[in-house]
Amino acid sequence: MFTLKEVAEKIEGQLVGNQTLIINSVDDISLASKGSIAFAFLPNYKMKVKSSSASAFIVLNENDLFGNSGIIVNNPYKSMIKLLEMFDSRPVVEYCISENSIIDKSVELPNDLHLGAFSVIEKDVVIGNNVYIGNGVKLNPGSKIGDNSILYDNVVLYDNSIIGKNTIIHSGSIIGCDGFGYHTVEKEHHKIPHIKSVIIGDNVEIGASCTIDRGSVQNTIISNHCKLDNQVHIAHNVQIGKGCLLAGGVFIGGSTHIKDYVTIAGKSDIGPHIEIGQEAVIAARSCVLKSLPGKEIYAGNPARTLKEKQKRDAISTRVSIIEKKLRKNASKTTNN
Repeated sequence: MFTLKEVAEKIEGQLVGNQTLIINSVDDISLASKGSIAFAFLPNYKMKVKSSSASAFIVLNENDLFGNSGIIVNNPYKSMIKLLEMFDSRPVVEYCISENSIIDKSVELPNDLHLGAFSVIEKDVVIGNNVYIGNGVKLNPGSKIGDNSILYDNVVLYDNSIIGKNTIIHSGSIIGCDGFGYHTVEKEHHKIPHIKSVIIGDNVEIGASCTIDRGSVQNTIISNHCKLDNQVHIAHNVQIGKGCLLAGGVFIGGSTHIKDYVTIAGKSDIGPHIEIGQEAVIAARSCVLKSLPGKEIYAGNPARTLKEKQKRDAISTRVSIIEKKLRKNASKTTNN
């Protein structure tokens, strides 16, 4: 637990009210109780301050406290990160190597390695310092993991996959499996060999149960600072630029090139064989079938600029209304 003054100093905010107030948890404003601090900077939460049982609030303006104790901040989401880190009580990992793990004799063990039970490290794998590897992880020959990276339980790296520094891969993700590539001759499907690899950069986070295919003629690349949500699929030969955000259930088709700082919302389908320009934003459930220049918001199936989609939707709605009126008038004429 912390005093409100300690919290304010940590998140670099302006304290208002009782500085000795004891804060023992961070809670949603609707669920908060005595001793809780709650976020109230979003419009739909501001009016809940009056009825909330929280002891203190994080706000953007002193007026939003309605006489309660709290902390005024300039960047609420940055403050949220710092505050949640203060109250993170999850157990700290004790680094050790399980006697139930298997390590090939060719592997040089780094400093501060944690290796969970039933994990397997095969020939010529290279592991950086301060790496955490969970239970049931499989590292195939020639794969590499950079310093300070984390691979949670049941992650699989196929051969020669490369993971950068400070990267997190959550449970159940598969990196480096063959892509879906076949050539059909006389109704027989011939498998195209995928002889390249997957390269994942530094400070990347891969969600749970993601699949990233290796390349056939070029490496599949996910650049520095990208963040992938759960159940994302990246096909073979895909190139993703730095700082991209991919929400849950996004599928990227083969040989697609996504440039820097693109955001793709949930359950969108992209490609294959297209290019998405820098800083594009793809709305949820969109289907991108052709290349997009970037620096705009796109939506729909097929995806278009948001302005164009809204215009088409409005026209479609008007046509539908006119059609209904014509049918109604036609029905009245027939009855008369």
